[in-house]
Amino acid sequence: MAIRQQPVNQGRRFKPVSSAVDKDGNDSNPGSHSGASQEANTQQQQHQQFLGDASGAIPNFGDISITGPLPEGLTKDNLQSFVKLYNEHCEAMLDVVVNLQFSLFEALWQTFWRNPTDQPTAQSDVEKRLPKDKLYVMCKIEAIRKWVRRSDYAFYQSLVEVLIPDVLRPIPSSLTQAIRNFAKSLEGWIKHAMEGVPDDMVKTKVGAVTAFAQTLRRYTSLNHLAQAARAVLQNTSQITQMLTDLNRVDFANVQEQASWVCQCEDGVVNQLEQDFKKTLQQQNSLEQWANWLEGVVKRCLKPHEGTENFPKAARQFLLKWSFYSSMVIRDLTLRSAASFGSFHLIRLLYDEYMFYLVEHRVAAATGETPIAVMGEVRQFIDLSSAITLGTLESTAPVAKTIVVQKPTATITMTSANTVTTGLANPTTVTVLASGTGGTGTKTIVVVPVSAGAGDAQGTKRFKLA
Repeated sequence: MAIRQQPVNQGRRFKPVSSAVDKDGNDSNPGSHSGASQEANTQQQQHQQFLGDASGAIPNFGDISITGPLPEGLTKDNLQSFVKLYNEHCEAMLDVVVNLQFSLFEALWQTFWRNPTDQPTAQSDVEKRLPKDKLYVMCKIEAIRKWVRRSDYAFYQSLVEVLIPDVLRPIPSSLTQAIRNFAKSLEGWIKHAMEGVPDDMVKTKVGAVTAFAQTLRRYTSLNHLAQAARAVLQNTSQITQMLTDLNRVDFANVQEQASWVCQCEDGVVNQLEQDFKKTLQQQNSLEQWANWLEGVVKRCLKPHEGTENFPKAARQFLLKWSFYSSMVIRDLTLRSAASFGSFHLIRLLYDEYMFYLVEHRVAAATGETPIAVMGEVRQFIDLSSAITLGTLESTAPVAKTIVVQKPTATITMTSANTVTTGLANPTTVTVLASGTGGTGTKTIVVVPVSAGAGDAQGTKRFKLA
């Protein structure tokens, strides 16, 4: 597996400065910690064997397309400089990731966004190529923010695939922990590095970085579950006990209870039950189980392929899968099954892996990256939390207006229980229910019009004074 350990661009402008490490990545005082450094280098080389191929990790970001005149003081050359600097910036971040020097990430962000202002001499050429004041003016242009968001989603997806090329492959616990610590630090680093940058650009960057961090945390958790489950699936006595306990489950009763909620065809459910038992009896490997789960996803979502309803159908499938499996676990619990712990572990893994598979299928269907899919969901959640408290009389026949501060937009509620927003996404939401909350307050529940009444994923509650 090819791992690029040398910088992409030896002449790149973004080189974080550290008192302990020189520009070539060597310890400035080799005699003081030679033993520890040697051990760290050895561990780094071992960890790099588990990374994915980084040779094509820098996507083609494309050009920035702006219609209309540029703000005063900006030129097309400034736009080209921004694109080139951003590419070099991403190349430097990729080098840091490939060499597992995660602590340098914040310094790279600080360098690009000129924070702090007293930049080292080695980075002064960056200011000459694109002055800080022009950089900050560009941050206020919506077309540039969209370009940055799209580029970040593509680039961070590439970084995820470098760090965790196979979510089921065993990796050292020390590497897993290093990646998790990296993910936990990202949001704080980007916020600190962008102090003083225009708020709209900060929100754009933080949104993408948060989606990146959440993806790393989920994938490392999935990998941890996979390794724990692998031990169970390789234990013959545990598999035998699981089969014995599973055959005692009253699947007819489970289906009867779940059918009202899930509305699944009996034939499909029975087939999945038989396939599950057969696969368990064959004592298949984790990779064979993964293939079976992927086949289940393909089979259940095939009728919705190529339709606009595909993302919603995928979410509904996850809800139904989770509900049905919880009913099986409930039955095992009530029967005090000896293999309950094994089933619980397997269920956690399969739920997480199902989410992983569906996430990637939705991304493929929508032409987005998985990180972009998760990032857009977070944007809708952020919109919900940005609704300000306003006055809403339940019997008023005239339209009421609620102002959204972040991002700026207007939401209008009519007497027909329809709420329309000036934002592009979502454009319209519908009131599903209303009721009285605390004294002098009312709570309305809204979902995107494209979502059905049973689509809990899209449901949002706004509490109004």
